[in-house]
Amino acid sequence: MDVIAKNGGKYSIVTVARLYLDHLLSLQQYDEAARLCLRAFQNDKQLWEEEVYKFVKEKQLRSVSAYIPRTADCRLNPHVYEMVLYEYLQLDPEGFLGLIKEWEPGLYNTKAVINAINDHFNKKDANILLEALAILYSHEKEYDKALTMYLKLQHKEIFELIKRHDLYSVIKDTIVQLIELDSEKAIQMLLEKDKIPAEDVVQELEGREEFLYRYLDAYDKIDSSGKFHWKLVKLYAVYEPAKLLPFLKRSNNYPIQEAFNICKDKLFYPEMVYLLGRMGNTREALSIIIHKLKDIQMAIEFCKEHDDMDLWNDLINESVEKPYIMTKLLDGIAGFINPELLVNKIKTGQEIPGLKNSIIKMLCGFSLQVSIQDGCNQILVSDYFNMHERLAKVQQRAMAVSVDTTCGLCRRDIIVKDQ
Repeated sequence: MDVIAKNGGKYSIVTVARLYLDHLLSLQQYDEAARLCLRAFQNDKQLWEEEVYKFVKEKQLRSVSAYIPRTADCRLNPHVYEMVLYEYLQLDPEGFLGLIKEWEPGLYNTKAVINAINDHFNKKDANILLEALAILYSHEKEYDKALTMYLKLQHKEIFELIKRHDLYSVIKDTIVQLIELDSEKAIQMLLEKDKIPAEDVVQELEGREEFLYRYLDAYDKIDSSGKFHWKLVKLYAVYEPAKLLPFLKRSNNYPIQEAFNICKDKLFYPEMVYLLGRMGNTREALSIIIHKLKDIQMAIEFCKEHDDMDLWNDLINESVEKPYIMTKLLDGIAGFINPELLVNKIKTGQEIPGLKNSIIKMLCGFSLQVSIQDGCNQILVSDYFNMHERLAKVQQRAMAVSVDTTCGLCRRDIIVKDQ
């Protein structure tokens, strides 16, 4: 062929190439024959369409598939590309999927290829064929079917498909399956603003509480309206109790009694204390702190926070029979109630560990408080006389009056000109 191309001869290059192609095919040298076609036929559409059928007879279209022209300058009849795909479908499903991914859909009739897949579908190659169907349905803009294929495959390409083609309006019925596939990606997608109404997502996830919890926990971080907080109380109680108390403290968008009942059923005592405090039932809250949590320091802080004498009396009464409580109470009440109320409750002969140190500490604190109050009083008295002296000087000072100045009471001129 090189000699003919250089010197010419009786036969043309195409004639020689055709003869040599037949020879290579007879020797079953299919790859060499395919390369010969590319070299000899180049972008000659007619020659390609005539000679490619020789490979069909040998069932070796796979050998020539890499060389078949697919450019805009030389695009063969769609039937040729379909024959190549059919052969791959029958003999090499993985290669078939590779061509579906590589070739432009305009080269062949996608509907015809979809029908061929359905006709040759088998369980052995199910995943490969489902992925090919998903791609082909996307080419046909039948995105609902493409979504179904990706879901059957549990293929994460589905998220990119949804974003690329803005398919948010058609995924409502597949929300649960998407979260099962990849909860992080699915929830991130569901939270995209103005894409999928939160109400629709919540409705779909009602039967899957764990998914609902993950979604609402993430949703709460981007939406401050609190419209789903009444659901989050129960969900936090079930799936992440550590988040419940901080959530109860920062939100006002849940029914308190309902939240209390949930916490009571699960014996969440700190949460019960907080909710009882909000409901005004502070004495019951204090009782839970003392008898259930057994945290005297917390009880003291609770009484300080609510500054209720009834609470202090309840705490003092509890400490009478419990010397270890008495000591902590003596250390914590200075500045809030009169220590005499507590000291008078101590029975004669009652042994209280650390009583001496607690009383000394309490008296020192009381002395310091008295000293601070005396200092404040002295400052106030000094400020009072200084401010009084300044006021007197200001009021005794002369005031400039002009012809235009009027009396603030009667609105008449202060200086009256002679008539």
